[in-house]
Amino acid sequence: MKAADVRDKIIAGLHQHLQVPVLLAGQVSPEAELPYVIYSVTSHYIKGATLGHFNLRRDSSGNVIETRSEQAGMSLSFTACSQNRMGDDGAWIQGEDEAMSLAEAAQGWFLQSGRRFLSPCVVVESVENAASRSMLIVDEEANRYGFDVLVKYIREDGADVGEIKTAVAEERIGTG
Repeated sequence: MKAADVRDKIIAGLHQHLQVPVLLAGQVSPEAELPYVIYSVTSHYIKGATLGHFNLRRDSSGNVIETRSEQAGMSLSFTACSQNRMGDDGAWIQGEDEAMSLAEAAQGWFLQSGRRFLSPCVVVESVENAASRSMLIVDEEANRYGFDVLVKYIREDGADVGEIKTAVAEERIGTG
């Protein structure tokens, strides 16, 4: 599995669970409707503890493909975003509470149903504590709560090593 595939699977599942946009942080675009979650991949490859498992196989044309697979890690950071505002129904929305609740729901997904959704391809190794990431924007506060997640997956790399032929050795007696 490649890191982008792991990321895409996580984001799709989290979006499906939360039913709010889950957006890549640091993009130049208009701000999304509140609430939403932003994420960043803080490390797309954390080396495993071994050199990996090497294997040879033949493709359909007879060339030999060497594959290397290992248990790799990836760390991601998630931030639930909200703001004090009037809701569509006229009720006041407390941004602090909404951001905290959304962060808890996202953490809960990784701790329980997300583990089943991601299995067996991706394993959630740890879900860190949520902390306030709120910030002042001119005259109001953007309410944010964030946490980090570490996942493990099997990374596989392949290389065409060409064709391997069987050598025929001839025995020569009495030469020399």
